[in-house]
Amino acid sequence: MNRFSTKVRSYIDEHSLFTQGEKIIVAVSGGPDSMALLHYLLNEAGMALQIEAAHVDHLLRGEESAADASFVQGFCQTQGIPCHITNVNVKEKMSESGIGLQEAAREMRYSFLKEVMKRAGASKLVLGHHADDQIETVLFRLIRGSTMKGRAGILPKRTFGPGELVRPLLMVTKEEIEQYCEHHRIKVRRDPSNEKDDYTRNRLRNHVIPLLKEENPSLHEQIIRYTEEMLEDERFMEEKTKECLPACIIHQKNQYIKLDQQKWSEVAPPLQRRMIHLILNYLYAKVPTSLTSTHTSAIKKLLLQKHPSGELHLPEGLLVKRSYSTAVFEFAPSNSASPFRYQLDIGQTIKLPSGAYVTAAEGLVEGLPERADFCRLELSQTAWPLTVRTRKDGDRIELKGLDGPKKIKKIFIDEKVPVDLRGQWPIITDASGRVLWIPGMRTAKAAVKPKDGSRAYTLIHYKDNF
Repeated sequence: MNRFSTKVRSYIDEHSLFTQGEKIIVAVSGGPDSMALLHYLLNEAGMALQIEAAHVDHLLRGEESAADASFVQGFCQTQGIPCHITNVNVKEKMSESGIGLQEAAREMRYSFLKEVMKRAGASKLVLGHHADDQIETVLFRLIRGSTMKGRAGILPKRTFGPGELVRPLLMVTKEEIEQYCEHHRIKVRRDPSNEKDDYTRNRLRNHVIPLLKEENPSLHEQIIRYTEEMLEDERFMEEKTKECLPACIIHQKNQYIKLDQQKWSEVAPPLQRRMIHLILNYLYAKVPTSLTSTHTSAIKKLLLQKHPSGELHLPEGLLVKRSYSTAVFEFAPSNSASPFRYQLDIGQTIKLPSGAYVTAAEGLVEGLPERADFCRLELSQTAWPLTVRTRKDGDRIELKGLDGPKKIKKIFIDEKVPVDLRGQWPIITDASGRVLWIPGMRTAKAAVKPKDGSRAYTLIHYKDNF
């Protein structure tokens, strides 16, 4: 067994990439990487693997890409293995979704490969990424601003479709792959676009990595060691984060998380950052490529700043809103409801848009608790009818012990009412428009409190619905 085969087999065994006799799909472009991979799996891997190939023509290089597909199909026929081929219109996908060429091609390619796995009943998709790709990926993510987990580079295996995606060649270099192809006289196709400097990855591949290899010919070994150590550390830290996060979550539902900012701020900084990552991974069905470590840092800054409120707008409409000791992560702003105004009569219950209730009832005062969600009014001293409404700019309330009226906005600030709730908090006014009560907070001095035994008009507000 040659050095290439020895290294690949050792890597397969170390990471348990295959099991005896399982069915696998090999993604084959026709280039040296995938052709060397397919040749190795067919001739040297053993393990009685059931091998099928898959190829995607992205319709980007005209006759050249069509020739690639014919080449792959012809090779598979000579080897007697099934070959699944499709064409995808990447440019149309770009136009419809507004994403870049590379992302559109990747989405369409992976969608097809998942479907092939399902149809074939395969448990693994096998890709030909190698050590130079790993170097390129680590550098690219460092430049772009990735998470700690992202900086660990390409994983040897991960969940994919109905099974797993595996990469057996991550331990071998591009040069070793070329030597393997030459030794076994494997014919390959070349994509001229890889030599162009149109993309960051191409520039790294064509210019930066060769310079780094001049400084250290064993660069790929150092990068592989780095990525494996990073992955070990990240697995441990992720488990610790998952243990700590539930205690910091106040409420969680689909596309919504309410975080206890105070508890979150008390955990170690490395866990704070990873908690943010877990929250974002939960909320996004697919984490957008435009989301970077810069966003994570901005969220962390918002949650730790002295100013008690603020908000951040993240990619694809995700909003982070800080209000005192809580922070809400959601896609649909909760303050989007319209202002309301209702007339309130005796014996009536009004359900507010927030889900809270205001009830008016006439009865004896005795036995009523002294609570912030009750307001008691003397019937004969109250100007009818009453109104339940949202606050308006300039709203004020006259309170006992104060020389003049106090702005309701200032009361909301003093009571630390979350910014996104202030626009929907009910205000009770009399017929003249004078504010009598802010449920759960303040009662105006004009709201004459009835004496025991008298007939009273009682308002009940269930503030816990907010």
